[in-house]
Amino acid sequence: MVEPYRIRPAVEDDVLFLANVTMAATRAQGRLPADFDRDTWTAGFVEWSRESIADPSTDLSVVEVDGRSVGRLRVSRTPEAVELNGIQLHPGVQGRGIGTAIITRLQSEAERNDVPLKLHVERDNPDARRLYDRLGFVKIGANDTEDILQWTKDTRREELWNAQTAARYDTPGTGMFAPEVIGPTVERLAQLAAGGRALEFAIGTGRVAVPLSEHGVPVSGIELAPAMVAQLRKKADEATIPVTAGDMATTRAPGEFSLVYLVFNTISNLLTQEEQVACFRNAARHLSPGGCFVIELWVPELRRLPPGTPATVGVTDPGYILLDTYDVLQQHVVSHHFHFGNGTKAELFRTPHRYIWPAELDLMAQLAGFTLESRHADWTATPFTADSPSHITTYRLPTP
Repeated sequence: MVEPYRIRPAVEDDVLFLANVTMAATRAQGRLPADFDRDTWTAGFVEWSRESIADPSTDLSVVEVDGRSVGRLRVSRTPEAVELNGIQLHPGVQGRGIGTAIITRLQSEAERNDVPLKLHVERDNPDARRLYDRLGFVKIGANDTEDILQWTKDTRREELWNAQTAARYDTPGTGMFAPEVIGPTVERLAQLAAGGRALEFAIGTGRVAVPLSEHGVPVSGIELAPAMVAQLRKKADEATIPVTAGDMATTRAPGEFSLVYLVFNTISNLLTQEEQVACFRNAARHLSPGGCFVIELWVPELRRLPPGTPATVGVTDPGYILLDTYDVLQQHVVSHHFHFGNGTKAELFRTPHRYIWPAELDLMAQLAGFTLESRHADWTATPFTADSPSHITTYRLPTP
């Protein structure tokens, strides 16, 4: 995939450009005051840019498109936060998703470092505020002219898995909840549990855990989102299906299990390779000797990406379109879920993922002490081929 932009460090020769592109972007927003003194402002901005280039705590950069300078980016980093101090793009390249892509990259960096991403936005800049609202930033303070916004990985998770999402997640009898989907899943997991206890990572609303429990397998879960657990509790109480609050990469549930499982691509919700490896190791910690770890995961559709095209259309159903945008450098995918009716309005819901090739998944398993036992295209043991869109993979710990 060809990146739509490039970021390079600013140098002394860039300072006048940085002033001009900031002025052009501000003018296009209609935010230059009537008494604006261009020469005085430019001189001050150029001097400030020189100071920023010399400041080791600040990264002042030029954004390029097709080898042409089109924007300014200023970011500072401390052990406590990543701070977006400024981003301006020339009006001629706005609307292409470049600003969104840059900010999404900064969100991923903040998440990897387990710190917030912070920024200030002027209250007379509604376009920027709408962008930040859409990307999940929340207001944490204000001064005379600006609102102070912050984004954290917990903000993202709460945005994704809130009460509204939990309420509409269950679709009894259809989709993921259809008998032809649930039946084979439960049958296979019950076989692998082999009379022992099962633990579901990211148990959600209990789509699989509830019928597996009703099948006679003792099931526990780990879940990060309280809203999803609240939905589960409408179907099963704590005594029937105990749930430990936390993330699947680090949280320890009480007891020992013969089976740990992750269904419906959930491991891809962990957005770094380190977290995904930690998830394997966490599964191993929960398993008795000879226990198995089962993962259901889709195969990245990179063969469908023509050169220079960063997206694929996954689903086109009445009232619903799924569009996946790929960042092949970071192995990231953002799934854009469009829901719409007969009118002209649509509702957009985004979910970020880190995709994993089957071979990379196998290496993660080896690092955690597992061996590959089987890989099939579905829960009914259909053979896995190069054209399979997803797979069910079973890993097992050695016995003494």
